[in-house]
Amino acid sequence: MRIVFLPPVPLNAIPGQDILLIVKRRPLEEVKKTIDALVRQGARIECYIRHESTVRVLNQALGLDLKPSNALYRYQEGDVLIVVGLKKPVRGQEVADVTIDDLDIAIVSVVTEESGRQG
Repeated sequence: MRIVFLPPVPLNAIPGQDILLIVKRRPLEEVKKTIDALVRQGARIECYIRHESTVRVLNQALGLDLKPSNALYRYQEGDVLIVVGLKKPVRGQEVADVTIDDLDIAIVSVVTEESGRQG
């Protein structure tokens, strides 16, 4: 099982013809509790967010040691997606410094036609 931090989800990262994404925006405290519980169950954490300021804020707020990455994400059955974006993105511009209040954080579950169940 993986906990995967992503920027807003690119649909080509999830295989299958029919995909259902269940997006649950949750307070930061609840996201932290979810991560802690999954790590205790053996989940590993991966980060696919390249924006350094966003990663730094997540590390501070969640007590993690994420590293920015521009690697391409590919969904694996059972992944728990934590999707992080800006509440008010500025089209075509890189926002230099963000705070936790600038971030829109959601836990996303994936249901694919192949699995017939939530991931």
